[in-house]
Amino acid sequence: MDNQDKGGGAGEGGGGQTNEKHKAEEVGDEEKWTKDKNNKLEKEISGKEPSKVAKKEKRQWRSGWALTERLAINVSGMRYETQLRTLAQFPDSMLGDPRRRVRYFDPLRNEIFLDRSRVCFDAILYFYQSGGRLRRPANVPLDMFLEELRFYELGEDIIERYKADEGFPKEEERPLPTNDLQRRLWMLFEYPESSSGARIIAIISVMVIVISILIFCLETLPEFRNEKEKREVRMGNNGADTYE
Repeated sequence: MDNQDKGGGAGEGGGGQTNEKHKAEEVGDEEKWTKDKNNKLEKEISGKEPSKVAKKEKRQWRSGWALTERLAINVSGMRYETQLRTLAQFPDSMLGDPRRRVRYFDPLRNEIFLDRSRVCFDAILYFYQSGGRLRRPANVPLDMFLEELRFYELGEDIIERYKADEGFPKEEERPLPTNDLQRRLWMLFEYPESSSGARIIAIISVMVIVISILIFCLETLPEFRNEKEKREVRMGNNGADTYE
């Protein structure tokens, strides 16, 4: 009896240990599953965050937030600062196009450096700030100001509009002949930049004019004038002898 009780007690103890072992395994599996689930969620969240940040930055760029940054422009030692959105009003100009103005960017000073006229740049910067109003400084020659406008690539339309404001007569475009041969001859003699043949003809025309001017000047010299007078006297005497 005692042996049976002992055996039964041992059996019950073994069963209890087995149950506890199963419970421990179940708890371990549950913790492992929970941990794997949490890791998976973390990976999904970390994978979504960059895309959210990128979308946020994209929305900020579209809304013009990035254009509120300032740009430093050094013009012959004078430092100017303006916002990028001010320059972006005219994207076809040199300063308004990031790809074109990067040629003049100084990475050491973090600024655009331009070796140009400071007085003219005051008018150029005012052009951007005012949304397109262009005024030439009083002490700047017209040809110099036009050269600055072409350097900053404001566009032919704006330059023509400025010329009209200054009182320049607008050149009327002459219509070309409809006939193909006439059009080619017209372009050949009237537009030297249209082809290489037109350039050659223009050079020959200039040379003929220069030679004619030189001959006219040489005829005014005493040596050549005396020779001319002698020839005229000689020809006059020969004519008189023939008449007699």
